[in-house]
Formats: sequence, structure tokens, C-alpha cells
Amino acid sequence: MSNTAALGAIEYEIETTWGEDVTTFTTHRLPVLDAIDVSGLVHNKIAPNRVVQYRNDGTPWITMDQGGEFKVKLHLTGHGSTTSGATTVMAIETFLGYVFGNVTVSSATGTTVTGGTATAPTLAGGAFAASSLCRIGAIGDGRGNGQFYAVNAHGANLVLLTAMDATPNNGDVVYSAVNIYPSETPTSGSVQSMRMRFLSANLKYEAHGVFPKSLSISGLNAGEVPTIEVTLGVSWWRQTATGTFPSTVTQSAFTPAPVAAGSFFLQTVGTTTRSKRTHRDLSIEYTMGIAELKGPGGLNQYQSTIGARRLPDSIRVSWSEDAATTIDDLWTSTNRLHACITLSAVAGSAVGFYMPNLCITGARPLQFNGDGINRQRIEAMAYTGPELAAGELGLSAFRMGFA
Repeated sequence: MSNTAALGAIEYEIETTWGEDVTTFTTHRLPVLDAIDVSGLVHNKIAPNRVVQYRNDGTPWITMDQGGEFKVKLHLTGHGSTTSGATTVMAIETFLGYVFGNVTVSSATGTTVTGGTATAPTLAGGAFAASSLCRIGAIGDGRGNGQFYAVNAHGANLVLLTAMDATPNNGDVVYSAVNIYPSETPTSGSVQSMRMRFLSANLKYEAHGVFPKSLSISGLNAGEVPTIEVTLGVSWWRQTATGTFPSTVTQSAFTPAPVAAGSFFLQTVGTTTRSKRTHRDLSIEYTMGIAELKGPGGLNQYQSTIGARRLPDSIRVSWSEDAATTIDDLWTSTNRLHACITLSAVAGSAVGFYMPNLCITGARPLQFNGDGINRQRIEAMAYTGPELAAGELGLSAFRMGFA
């Protein structure tokens, strides 16, 4: 008898070889939001169109190769626990690292402030990576305010690319973060494949050679809950009898925080002075560049996709503000900008973004009616640089922080 479609689970593992025929699924169960839909998996038969001798004669159809795609929607939950102490990458962060390309911690441990300034606090410990994100202080303290900050370097002091509101007090907490970001170097276009198992109260399916194709980030405005929807391609798949439902595989099902008490730092590249925009809505359109590779050497008789490579991404940021001349000034200027955005500042549920190089694009902002208020909208493209730091993190055009 058929059962409800509202119940289900997705388990995943990384593959050592693209599309390998391995049936272990024990690493992680994705905390998906929507009902699991495998209707996008593809395996078709086509007509052979063979010449026959009778009007209504026919021959068996040809079973073709497999493919298709499916979507998973997840909350952007932050790290799931405080990063004031020892910090390691969680399973859900690892998955998002496979989607974007990379994941790493800013520092193996958080620490506290012992002195310094709003742009270069002195820390009691920790070793924060250049170009990483951190979070400092607590909401409403008038100093770090629990917001995200971009790190320039960490030597005698933690040198910030984005200054705090005021000099921190001794004892203010400096939180580590998990950084999720794309690769930028010309030879770093590899894609890590995965395998996934879809479980329900009726049928079960395995998907092999799974790879990210696109993503959509939403819920970035005040009072919303941030989410990410990832479209994943499939190299080959099959219906299976293996797997237990309900699944007992571990799940990082953390509770997200709404977008509240955050900030939008926007400043000319190279300038650290605190400058915050009062934005009314925010959109990040992240278009992944992925090339699906077809060819020989598959590990299943129906596998024609044997890999994928990363191409340039397109990262567009747009936001609106109450109408003011400063919006037009942004558009008429040729300055490159950098932005550090905090969605929420709750320990364990904080989510932020840093884009080191924004170039204003699109139409000149004009006044429009937004919720009955005169507003203007402006957009920019996020690029790597222009001040290139070492490594993929320092080169990345987009960094998402969980803390």
C-alpha cells in the first residue's frame, strides 16, 4: 500500500571515483526542507525506427543512458553551536563546501580581546587565517556588536579589513567561523562527486556521480529565515531495496535564526572605516558555472556523464534603500567596494557574507514606490581581488561564514 509522500530522508557520501558502484551511506543525512522529489531523474527508451514489413509491426525500444537532477533545500543555520571555543567543520558545512568548492575554519578556536583598536584588536590566543571571517562581541555592546568581520592578517594583532563600531573591551569574545567559498585559481576547477540514497516509506533510490549544477540563496531580508536550494545532477541511478527507513544516519538539524540585528558594511576597497547601509531588502543571485562532462569510462552501463568542471560563476548583489543622494553617488563613482553582511548575530546561528570586490553595474538607480516609501535599488557584481591574498580563500570572490 502506498504511504504519504511527506516523509523521507536523503543520505550521502563522497565518492573516491566518479560514479563508483558503492552502496555505503553512513556519513550524513541532509536536513532537507521540502518533500523529496525524484521525478527529475531520467532514464528513457527511444524508438529504434527500424524498417518493418507490415503496417503495424514494431521492435523493442532502445534503453538509453541515465541522468537527470533533483533539488535539496536547506536552512542556512550557522555553525549549530558556539564558536567561542574549539571549532571544527560540521557535516552540513562540509556538504556546502562540496557545493561551492571549499570549506575551512578561520581559527581552530575562538578567543577574547586583551587590548588594541577597532581595526586591530589584540587577542589572548587563536590563529585566524588571513582573508577569513570572524565575529566579535555581542549584540548591542556598541563595539563589535556580534557582527561578522573580515580578517586581513593575524600577527601581533588581529588586523581587520572591516572595522568595528568602537574599540573593544578586554574580554570581548572573538568567535571563529566556518568559511564556505568558491575556488579561483585557473587549475582549481575540479568537482567532488557524491552518491546519495533517497528513502521513503515506499520506494528507495540510489544516485551516483552526484554533482552541484546550480544554487539559489533566499530569505535574506529582515524577519525572514535564510535558505539555500541546490540543484544536483546525477550520472546514473537505480531503484534499490537497501537502506532502512526511518534512517538512523546522523543529521546536522540545527535551528536557524531569523534575519535580525545584523548589518551591511559597505566601503571603498582598502578603507576599513565602519560604514553601514540601511538596506530594506537584499538579493544575492549566485549563478554557478558548471560544465557536465560526457564521455567513455563510466562505471555503469547507463553512465555517460563521467565528470564535471567548474567554470566562472556570476555573483550579483542588489539591494534597496530609502531614497537619498548617496545611492546615486555609489552609481556614478568608479570605486571598487567591499561588503561584509551579517544576517544574524546569535552565537551558533550566525550567518554572514564577505565580498572583497564589488563593482556597481546595471541601470542608474531611480526612485520607486517600495511599501509606500520612496526608495532606490542598486546592483553590483562580485569579483575576485583587487587586493589578492594567498590561497583560494584570499582569492575568493564570495565568502559565507557560519558562527
